[in-house]
Amino acid sequence: MKISIYKNKGMTLLELMISLAVVSVISQLSMWFYPDFLANNRLDSHVNLLHRNINYGRLYAIENGTYVTLCALKDNRCSKEEWAGKMSLFIDIDKSTTLDDDELLLSIFEEAHHDDSLEYPRSAITFRPDGSLNGFQNGTFIYCPNTDKARLDGLALSVSQTGRIRIKSTNKCQKN
Repeated sequence: MKISIYKNKGMTLLELMISLAVVSVISQLSMWFYPDFLANNRLDSHVNLLHRNINYGRLYAIENGTYVTLCALKDNRCSKEEWAGKMSLFIDIDKSTTLDDDELLLSIFEEAHHDDSLEYPRSAITFRPDGSLNGFQNGTFIYCPNTDKARLDGLALSVSQTGRIRIKSTNKCQKN
C-alpha cells in the first residue's frame, strides 16, 4: 500500500474572496477618516511652523538687540486681514511694521491651506530687544482646519506680553 501525502500550497477561492472583502471594508472605513487626518496634520504642521518662527523672531531680537516684526505683508505693510497668507519675519528698525529697503527680511513662510483659516487680533507682532512685545500686540492665533465643514477642533497659539507662547486646543472653530 502506497500512501501519498499532499500539502496544500495555496488558498482556496473562498479564502481569497473573504480576505478581499475584509480588506475592502477596512479600506472604506479608513478612507472616511482620511480627510480629517490630513486636516489635523496640516493644523499641527502650520501651528508648529508659526511657533518656530515666533521663537526665532524673539531670539533674534534678543541676540542682536534689535526690533523684529512678524506679520503678513501686503505691499510691504503689515495687514491684519492677511494672516492666512504668507508671513514674513523681518528686522524692523523704525518699528513701523513696514518692510523698508534698509530692513533685512529674515524669513518668509508658507500660507495656510486654502480650506483652513488663521486669525490674529493684531496686524503684527514686534519683539523688542529684550524679547517682550512692543505695545499691546499680545493675542491669540486661532487656526481652524476645514473651515467650511467646521467639525474639527482648532489650535490656539497665545503670545503673551513677555513673548512667551502657549498652544492649546480650541473649539472656536465649531459652528453652532
